[in-house]
Amino acid sequence: MVEGTKTANFTRRALLTAAAAAGAGVAGGVFISQVDAGDSDDDVAIVKQLTGKTPVESDRIHLVMPRTFPNGYTVPLSLEIDSPMTEADHVRHVRVLAPHNPLIEVARFHFVPRRSEPRVSTRIRLAEPQYVLAVVEMNDGALLMNKTWVEVATNGCT
Repeated sequence: MVEGTKTANFTRRALLTAAAAAGAGVAGGVFISQVDAGDSDDDVAIVKQLTGKTPVESDRIHLVMPRTFPNGYTVPLSLEIDSPMTEADHVRHVRVLAPHNPLIEVARFHFVPRRSEPRVSTRIRLAEPQYVLAVVEMNDGALLMNKTWVEVATNGCT
């Protein structure tokens, strides 16, 4: 008596449905129409549309990026938030937004009180010269924001 091997019985329709569902999950990023982020009111509107909350400009956020960079493919970004990272006062997460990119949210970082320092250094892509926004959500739900202008010579998002 030979025991047969069980094989999965997938139909083409089932595979296409699963692929479409997975693609929708991946494409579920932030799709907001591109707006002119030169005005502070527009920046606040973008953040409010994403989070449902109104951010406050803060000097606790130190967003450091080069003023000009030769290409938009690997623009360096350094971010540090003044926070003691205690249970009573800590950073939950940080979003980095580029309003003129096809996907506005270019990075998100999560922090844990007493186990991490609220600073990060990375590289991001930029589609064109624009303001880059750093939006910090604190443990009490408050949103802090800061921005910096970055001039790129070539498009890093195709």
